Amino acid sequence: MGSFTKEWYLRKLAEQSFCSQPCPASKDGHAVAGLEGSLHEEIQRYCDSNFPPWKVIHARMDKKSTIPNGAQDFTIFMPQGQVLCVECKSGTGKLSPEQLIWSKELAMLGHTVHVVRSMEEFIKLVETKERTHE
Repeated sequence: MGSFTKEWYLRKLAEQSFCSQPCPASKDGHAVAGLEGSLHEEIQRYCDSNFPPWKVIHARMDKKSTIPNGAQDFTIFMPQGQVLCVECKSGTGKLSPEQLIWSKELAMLGHTVHVVRSMEEFIKLVETKERTHE
């Protein structure tokens, strides 16, 4: 498999459209993180913007999911073998009983499902994960 440069990757990334419809935006033009779908889009963009792009398993919101019931929205494969399990919730959203069971069972296996309600929370989570792995 041939290699590619960061410049090539960023050019290809710019050519893609991440939203099939315009993303809801705040007054300053940034996506509104309070909307769960918008938060999903922001997280996916963030993962894609890394070089090399972080690999993501993402539960779709527009169709019935084929992943196990209760599984987190994102499983993110970061550098140096780190994995983040992320569940997105609105400001007042709660985990369903199936999500609670899934989360507890993953905890028994040594994994944590992190609930995030904004892009700021996600960035803090990533920064903490990166710091603790140095």
